[in-house]
Amino acid sequence: MQHSWEREYTNPTFISKDGKPQEDFLKFLKWVKKNRVRELEGSSILDAGCGTGRNAFYLVEKYDAKVEAFDFAKSAISFAKENFSHPHICFSVHNMKDTLSYSDESFDFVFDIMASFSLSDGDREIYLQELHRVLKLDGLMYVRTLAKEGDKNAQFLIKNNPGDDPDTYIHPTLLSQEKVFSGPSFKEVYEKYFEVVFMERKSGYQKFDGQPYKRNYWNVYLRKNV
Repeated sequence: MQHSWEREYTNPTFISKDGKPQEDFLKFLKWVKKNRVRELEGSSILDAGCGTGRNAFYLVEKYDAKVEAFDFAKSAISFAKENFSHPHICFSVHNMKDTLSYSDESFDFVFDIMASFSLSDGDREIYLQELHRVLKLDGLMYVRTLAKEGDKNAQFLIKNNPGDDPDTYIHPTLLSQEKVFSGPSFKEVYEKYFEVVFMERKSGYQKFDGQPYKRNYWNVYLRKNV
């Protein structure tokens, strides 16, 4: 799986190397500002599965945040350091299935944008325990992940190319296991550690073998439970 993502960041098929942050990421930041739920300026942030680093760079440029950003793909971190280097960003190679080196309650915000859906169910438990540990009390987490409802392509893949865990499939190109969440299954997993504050399902498109397929996604805002 890691080899496939290394190849993807070197010769992208699915990911974008655009320097602009994603629309839904910006929407979350606007929600934080509008509702004054936590201060963004000068905040400490963990960007888990940071990819090319564009979101981390936006956060330090816009809000003077201090960002720890990691990804398991060395090619992604190399690209991030070359294109989005900043004194307030620390880019590192790390696999999110492993424990984190950060101290308890280190971060005001955690971002997981299309990053953790490839984890096994067992590894996801470790990952969420660690995020709960390093997030400050009442700290916020933004998750964007794959949705099961209304996604015919995901349902086809689950049936014809199933993975090891429930509601998973093996991606036909990347050869990695991916999990899709129903609304109830997401809450069942995440609400052991976080309160779901906002949750919406949106649609987008992804190409397989040059053919675009509609995909559904969850955008979820979470707050750390005690």
